[in-house]
Amino acid sequence: MPLSFSCVSIWSLCNVLSAVDRIKVYSWAVVAAAAAFLATSLVAQPSAFPRLPILIFWVGALVVAELLPVTLGFETRITMGYPILLAAAILFEPGVTMVIAGLGSLDLRELRTQIPVHRALFNRAQAMLHIGAASAIMSLSGDLLNPFFIAAAAAADLIINLGLVSVAVHMEHGIPLREVARKIPPSPLAGFLLSYALLTALGAATAAASRQGTWVVVAILVPLLFARMAISGARSREELSERVLKQQEALRKATERVLEDREQERARIAAHIHDTSLQMLAAASYGSANTSKLLSTGDVGRARESSDMVREALDEAMGTLRDSLVDLRRSAVEAGGLLQTVTRFADQLSTVWGANIAVKADLESEPPISVALAAVQIVQEALVNALKHAGSDEIRVNIAQNDGAIVVVVEDDGGGFDLQEEKGAEHVGMQLMQERAAGVGGTLDISSTPGRGTSIAATLPAGVGLS
Repeated sequence: MPLSFSCVSIWSLCNVLSAVDRIKVYSWAVVAAAAAFLATSLVAQPSAFPRLPILIFWVGALVVAELLPVTLGFETRITMGYPILLAAAILFEPGVTMVIAGLGSLDLRELRTQIPVHRALFNRAQAMLHIGAASAIMSLSGDLLNPFFIAAAAAADLIINLGLVSVAVHMEHGIPLREVARKIPPSPLAGFLLSYALLTALGAATAAASRQGTWVVVAILVPLLFARMAISGARSREELSERVLKQQEALRKATERVLEDREQERARIAAHIHDTSLQMLAAASYGSANTSKLLSTGDVGRARESSDMVREALDEAMGTLRDSLVDLRRSAVEAGGLLQTVTRFADQLSTVWGANIAVKADLESEPPISVALAAVQIVQEALVNALKHAGSDEIRVNIAQNDGAIVVVVEDDGGGFDLQEEKGAEHVGMQLMQERAAGVGGTLDISSTPGRGTSIAATLPAGVGLS
């Protein structure tokens, strides 16, 4: 069994090579197999070739159909050329069908040099092999339109096609064959198989109609356009569903992190109040009692000193409590939602710093709490940085919602900075904003030029929708 031994040898060789080398060896092995199959078929039936115009017509029809690819998973693609190839497999001998497949399997990525030579040849070779096998099955039938043989040819074409492509994906990406075979066909699988059966019937009808003239094949290309649109639409819906599920999972995890962060923040603030404000208040209470005793004994001087200490302790306690209140507000979204929280914070900073902070918003709906909190924290960090480091008196905050995203932009007219130097210095504020955006599945873009101000733009998911 030399063929089986050869296949085992190639497989064993592929297992010890790198991913790039494995796919190259496998690709060239498939090309060699297709060349051997073609040569054997042509030698066995040298007079089977049709007239040149007929051959050119079928190659041209296949080229047109191949220009309508649909991208699937793992960078694989299907085309609308199958009915044309099946019709050729019914009408012609295997050698002729393989020549049509080899010449007509056009991939525009080849012309753009977007795929390497070995992959381009593999794509053509595997097409020649699976349609050649279908043609070989049809050549055994005395009736060109025998439904049993057509079904067997279609099954062989599909199995060999998926098998060859699945092995290629497995070798290139290291993904288990079972997972590859499950993910390559569009979902739902029943719908894909039904579409394949309909395209098989269309190919058989094309072969039957071609007896009336090759012009009939041209009419076949019109429903192929609609078939392509249907498959592409199914794939788009599947991709949309996958994106929605991923976004839902990201928002769920972000919400869990928000709750955990809040608990940790509350514990930290409670410990801070206990260690600072409460100690100062306890000292003030003790000092107040001590002052009363001193006044009762007539020691006014020491009573005044004790009273001053009480005042200092109270001032310090009030300061730490004020800081704690600011921390609490910075770690929460107020009842009014994202816009009200940002507006109130901006008003407070405007009063304290004497700056003009303009807030403009256009929100269709309130985003999830995790996204709103991330937006608030990014705005707060950006505003404080602009006031502290940029020396800016004019700051603009714009919050908009479009295409399923919340876009938050904070711009100032301050001194700006060199972005590369700040990145090299590992600026904590920039890192925090990046982490807040990434934590809810968003992105953050920072642009700044010395002397021309800074712009910080965060794009966050608005909820379940397109990202």
